[in-house]
Parts: sequence; C-alpha cells; structure tokens
Amino acid sequence: MARDLYPVTCPQCGEAQNAMAGGFDPDRSPFGPVTCMVCGRDFSRDEYLAGLTRAAARRRPGSNVVPLRRQ
Repeated sequence: MARDLYPVTCPQCGEAQNAMAGGFDPDRSPFGPVTCMVCGRDFSRDEYLAGLTRAAARRRPGSNVVPLRRQ
C-alpha cells in the first residue's frame, strides 16, 4: 500500500531524524532498518508505525510537516 513517510520521533532521544535504507517500505517483512540519526536507536516495527501514525495526524493544511517521500 502506498503511503507518505514522515519523520518519526525517537522514543529514546525525542528527535525526529530518521535514517532508512533506499526502497524502505514500512509494510515489508522483514522490517527496517529505521535508525535515529541522533542517538542510533533502531526502531521496532511497532514503534515506527505508531510514530508514523502520530506524525501523519499532525499533518494538516498550512503545517510545516511534510512527507519525507511517498512510498
């Protein structure tokens, strides 16, 4: 399923700077990798998808939250 990918807040350091492999698909198995660029934490699938849902909910007209890329 195609979806927008937004920066996801790290549960460890609170930053929203993610590194992911090219061709990353959050629905593919095995998951990942998605890593925090600040502290190096590897996101679990559940952490990432929950954060993605929260980030997408913050997206509203006129906000500065924009997708990293479309999947």
